[in-house]
Amino acid sequence: MSNKNTHLKQQLPPLNSLLCFEAAARHLSFTLAGKELGVTQAAVSRQIKLLESTLNITLFNRFNRRLTLTLNAKALLPKVQQSLTILVNAIEETHSTNTANKITISATVAFHNLRLNSWLTQFQHKYPDVEINVITQDKDINLLTENVDLALGCGLSPQPDTIASDFLYSDEIFPVCSPEYLRIKGKLDNCADLLSHSLLHLDEDHWRELNWDAINWSNWFDSQQLKHQKPLKGLTINNYPLLLVAVKNGQGIALGWQHLVSDLIARGELVKPLDNSFITQRSYYLLSHLTPRTKQVEALKDWILKQSRNSDEE
Repeated sequence: MSNKNTHLKQQLPPLNSLLCFEAAARHLSFTLAGKELGVTQAAVSRQIKLLESTLNITLFNRFNRRLTLTLNAKALLPKVQQSLTILVNAIEETHSTNTANKITISATVAFHNLRLNSWLTQFQHKYPDVEINVITQDKDINLLTENVDLALGCGLSPQPDTIASDFLYSDEIFPVCSPEYLRIKGKLDNCADLLSHSLLHLDEDHWRELNWDAINWSNWFDSQQLKHQKPLKGLTINNYPLLLVAVKNGQGIALGWQHLVSDLIARGELVKPLDNSFITQRSYYLLSHLTPRTKQVEALKDWILKQSRNSDEE
């Protein structure tokens, strides 16, 4: 078996038989070995017989359903265990190397489209070797049960001790419209004027899987102590970026979240027809594992926090 010209496959017994031998020798039971490996007792027995036949030795003494190891088995077992451990470690090391440059980040559809996407583009210019997987969905993410490194979330839900919550933005909401809409419809003098305009709505289905209270026009008017008729009619869309497209197209006035629309306002694509704002009691956070999984994750986390601070200062 030591012929250097012989392939490894010809030199070694089947790997499955070695796995069965290691488990059976450790448990001194074919039945328990089968349970551990997810196969039947008979399948383990066949693999042991195959290994004994291949090596031309006896591995187990069988006495009234009780197993003991032969001298050959006692000599072979630690070497098999050591070899399997080396193989497992090598595979884990390779997997860790391949995944070290991969980061998974979760955000709502709106936050990704209106904020995060540009930050990630800039980050990848600086770190071109880092592979980023973005999950965009309007639902809460549990970092403990899902394979996610970073997530953008709202601060309504308490987080486990192993999860870090870094402040990003407070929640400030105000009306927004297009400059063209305001030019055609005319200036608004107060909140009551909004009731005579076309109001655009974010469908409350958008909030269904988020542990955040829905905020709509009724909430906003209530925050301004303005009596109004309920429900308020108007175009309803369940996707916030698409709702803003309708706003930019001059179809009406919608609620704008400061951290999502500030860039559009700075570019002149949207305007605030009034100075009135609703500042809620909630905030937005970057959620991460208390100990980042890799240096790359830590670098992206620091980058996002830096970008959010910069956008706050603009």
